[in-house]
Amino acid sequence: MTTLSIMFSLWATIVVAFIALMIYRANLTNHEADQLFLNEEDTPSSMHQEQDDIVRRVNTLGPICKGVGGLAVLMTFAVAGIWFAQTLASANL
Repeated sequence: MTTLSIMFSLWATIVVAFIALMIYRANLTNHEADQLFLNEEDTPSSMHQEQDDIVRRVNTLGPICKGVGGLAVLMTFAVAGIWFAQTLASANL
């Protein structure tokens, strides 16, 4: 295997992971309610707890999504750079 094919496989894996994270986050935020009516009792309702859990998950996913997205961008530039270098080297022969 060449360096380019290894880098391309790694890039594809990272991009698929990033897309999967985005789909999961979109699915979570789809279940989030726009309005939440709280009852006047001291104990929080089950819907309120569910919304807090969704918000906690989305907030936890934020830095992970940014990191994987940034890694995907860096890998895109790396794959393009290696391809360009290999193409330039083969053109000079």
